[in-house]
Amino acid sequence: MNHLIAAMRTFLKVVDMQGFTRAAEQLQLSPSRVTRHISELESHLGVRLLQRSTRRIVLTDVGARYTDGCRALLTELERIETCAMRESGRVCGDLHVVVLGSLMLPELAVLFADFRTRYADVSLRITLTEAEVDLLAGGFDVGMVADRIITSESWVSRALAHAPLVAVASPAYLMAAPEPQRPVDLARHRMITHTAYGKTLQLIDGDGINHSVPHDASFAVDSALMQRHIALAGASIAVLPEFVVASDVRFGTLIRVLDEYRIGNDDVTVKLVYPARELLPGKVRAFVDLAVSHFNRPLIRSGARRAPRQREALSNDTEVLSA
Repeated sequence: MNHLIAAMRTFLKVVDMQGFTRAAEQLQLSPSRVTRHISELESHLGVRLLQRSTRRIVLTDVGARYTDGCRALLTELERIETCAMRESGRVCGDLHVVVLGSLMLPELAVLFADFRTRYADVSLRITLTEAEVDLLAGGFDVGMVADRIITSESWVSRALAHAPLVAVASPAYLMAAPEPQRPVDLARHRMITHTAYGKTLQLIDGDGINHSVPHDASFAVDSALMQRHIALAGASIAVLPEFVVASDVRFGTLIRVLDEYRIGNDDVTVKLVYPARELLPGKVRAFVDLAVSHFNRPLIRSGARRAPRQREALSNDTEVLSA
């Protein structure tokens, strides 16, 4: 198609300049290249457009009508291209964003509110999920999701936040059951886990020794938010990304257990996912730039940890950073 349009433009230049040589000079092409364009165009159409002599060219009847059609077509094409290029820089339209359902943090609310204030011509459509997501099939423009649930290929991704897993329980649960002091103690506790973590917890002590602990996997959900609510209800110990329970730990509604051990199962990395960097629509580029600026620091900053058996919540245990 591009080759045909180039040939059409060459043809019009030959008509306007009344000659191949002058057209070639204007187009900065060789005369032979201009001649080849016209020949290919005529071959494509199956008709002669120009009658040639050593001194002049004359349009055939078909060529005259084709000239008018070419001018109209190329003028309309130029108008469409101009509009498209102008629109590419505008920040408007519908923006469909899929977001990790457990990423219900102040930073996220601030981000969306800030974006709406800056770009009132964009209609935000936000979908929450913790299931695997294919952005293209789902019709999403941008994703802010955990890396483990991304199935899309050939999309750009960049990390927004990283959080380790932590084990937590409510004060009510720990009043009714002895607080676990060692990984093996988990065998005597009720556990609520995410379906993605399997049936074994990997707890690594200060010496780097890995303690592989089978746990009761009879209670598992695919929602970190549901895990959190079940833990808050005092039903069990939960293993969750740190950012999900940061405020609960800070205010004492949940208490971290087995603090001396690092959970070695896959940590959660939240990524910003969007189409290739080149030729991004204005609305997508604006959101990506704003999201990166809002999440340019870690979501979680861990402070001093409580003593192993200390049940009082420490106000500086975990701080959620605002963007």
